Amino acid sequence: MAEAAARPKAVETAPKEEIPNTIVVKLQKAVQAHGEPIKELTFRRPTGGDLMALPDWPITIDYNTGRVSPNPAMMGQMMGVLAGVPPSTIRQIEAQDWSTCAHRLMGFFVPQG
Repeated sequence: MAEAAARPKAVETAPKEEIPNTIVVKLQKAVQAHGEPIKELTFRRPTGGDLMALPDWPITIDYNTGRVSPNPAMMGQMMGVLAGVPPSTIRQIEAQDWSTCAHRLMGFFVPQG
């Protein structure tokens, strides 16, 4: 009995979350896209081609702390591509909405494992 009590318990791991095909973000303030006001952005999953078109990675990962943060210029470019809107639309997004979009998209770029 004492032997069984001394054994470490199995560590349960959280199930891997399914990466969605699209992410929809409702904006607090409408922006113009293709001449129309829009109140939400729908982002598709990125492809390897989307990443290869960028001069740098859309996120920064600090492997010492585990902190993940967006690379603003690259993430902004990626937002436009994934939402199918021009760069001018992304530049109109208020900071809080922009941050919400960026943080929701970061999961697309973090390695699994």
